[in-house]
Amino acid sequence: MKKLLFYSILICGLLITTAACVDDQYFGTSDKNDIRYITIENQSGFSIINEETKEINITVDADADVTKLAIDSLALSTFATISPVKETIRDFTSPQTYTVTAENGNKAIYTIIVTQEGANPQLENSAFDDWYMPSGKAYKQPGLNDNTIWATANDGTTTTSAANVTTYPYLNTGTDYVAQIITKDLGSVSGIVGQRMGSGTLFTGKFVLNISNPPASAQFGIPFTAKPKSFSAEIKYTAGTPYQDGKGKVMDKTDQADIYVILENRDNPSAIKRIATGWHRTSTTTGVNLQNISVNLTYGTLDSSYPDYQKPGNGLYGSATDKPTHIIVVFASSADGILYEGGVNSTLYVNNFKLQY
Repeated sequence: MKKLLFYSILICGLLITTAACVDDQYFGTSDKNDIRYITIENQSGFSIINEETKEINITVDADADVTKLAIDSLALSTFATISPVKETIRDFTSPQTYTVTAENGNKAIYTIIVTQEGANPQLENSAFDDWYMPSGKAYKQPGLNDNTIWATANDGTTTTSAANVTTYPYLNTGTDYVAQIITKDLGSVSGIVGQRMGSGTLFTGKFVLNISNPPASAQFGIPFTAKPKSFSAEIKYTAGTPYQDGKGKVMDKTDQADIYVILENRDNPSAIKRIATGWHRTSTTTGVNLQNISVNLTYGTLDSSYPDYQKPGNGLYGSATDKPTHIIVVFASSADGILYEGGVNSTLYVNNFKLQY
């Protein structure tokens, strides 16, 4: 035992000595100097970062003073620094440059171009004519590239089967594409954990798959500061059968689609306030052609005509004079999809979504 203890101490001593002799630069310093994420004050929508040209395009709201703006949030490569520092107030009436320096001294110069939106802004690609193929995926997403403001749950529903794509483009006429959103039966394996029915969804925000907590995968909302009075869209809906719960049990219900717009103020992330809500639930079948709907937005507190799940979970409402910071737009092919319920192959078509002022 004494010999074993001696050898253990000797080995530990050698490890400590060896570690002490290793140069702290043995693995080298980082050469990464990327801007991975950036927003500026009064921003509307996502930042578009072109890593090849080092150009960043950002839109701000109509009321912003573009002569006095600073970076609001920033994520750089590990150990990289930026100059001037993000708190620096700058005049964005002309493009502004920032230098990002890697740990090893390598420099990259980024140019930020700010555009001020009109008084009555619309959401990018709200006609759903542009679609792209994400890297490594076998389905299309709405938008020109990964900077799109629109997201779907495709990444989540295709984890069990490549055939489970729930949102994709449908050619309506000529070059006019619409979004086709379908509820799918994800199979018996998903039913084991009570998640057999996958509602098709299209929403503003990002989808980041969270296996341990699937409902948290959808990150709803994009920066937005305007105050529309209503929204409109062209839709068509057909409820699918049978209607099943998350275990695959057939239920005596008929499916409906949900469409809603929410304006929020997120100045205080721990006390997000609901500014306005517009909600439309379809009938079980809307007809063979696309039909136009127009839905008013209610500013302030919601009455009993709204279901509880449409109301803010924290109970906080803003007033009509409060300024929104984010907009959430959701199209779901099954109204109770959040409960993993829905009709098999319930299908919602959406085209030409517009905000009315």
